[in-house]
Amino acid sequence: MKKSSKQFLLISFFISYLCFGIIIHSNIKFNQVFNSPLYLIIFILGCLGPFISALTVHILNKENLGGIKGFTKKLITIKKTKTIVLIPIFLIAHFLFAMLFRGVYRYGKIIDFFRYLPIMLLIIGSQEIGWRGIVQPANEDEKGFWKSSIVTGLFWSLWFLPLIFIPNFIVLPQFYMHFSAYLVGISILSTTLYKISENILYCIILSSFIFALFPVIVLKQNYILIGIALVDAIIATTFKDKTLSKRIIN
Repeated sequence: MKKSSKQFLLISFFISYLCFGIIIHSNIKFNQVFNSPLYLIIFILGCLGPFISALTVHILNKENLGGIKGFTKKLITIKKTKTIVLIPIFLIAHFLFAMLFRGVYRYGKIIDFFRYLPIMLLIIGSQEIGWRGIVQPANEDEKGFWKSSIVTGLFWSLWFLPLIFIPNFIVLPQFYMHFSAYLVGISILSTTLYKISENILYCIILSSFIFALFPVIVLKQNYILIGIALVDAIIATTFKDKTLSKRIIN
């Protein structure tokens, strides 16, 4: 594992675990976090751990990653604009399996998607700069596409681990392993999008959209999550062949 990847994991886990640990130690429920300005700030700071870490790692590795300019360039550079069509394709395929096989617990209001999207862009989408821009490429040099995508997804699931110890968190503790598999699936899907489009921004949009849809398409917390992960892997296998991708965007 490269130095930059180790630095990212160390810094992001330290910040996030510290913040989430404070909330856990305070023994307040997840919904109560949003009623307290102090705990809300701590929670948001914890969620921003990977983003802060990615920026820090770019600064510490200016020669290899370009410092702040490299960070900004990676965030705003858009290549192969036509590949944006893959985002709705991946989203539909991701949720369609659950909808067809009765994996949806209930449907919420579409307005909730727009309510949650800004916050998901901030606390979830921003993480892609580190996961997809630092960790996954570093592991891919050693392990290849599939192993690196899975490993990155597993690290992501470990980042989520403290959150399940906050009472009333959206993921139930007994289904953490299922949720971990689900995150691995999203990691594979997002990595595929990044490999095809070469745009971190598209990965940010994809992850943010998936999590912003949680209140709209409330998934059952059972083996359907593993099924969705397998579907994501199939999508990745299909679209990783750039020939198919070129046919769609041309």
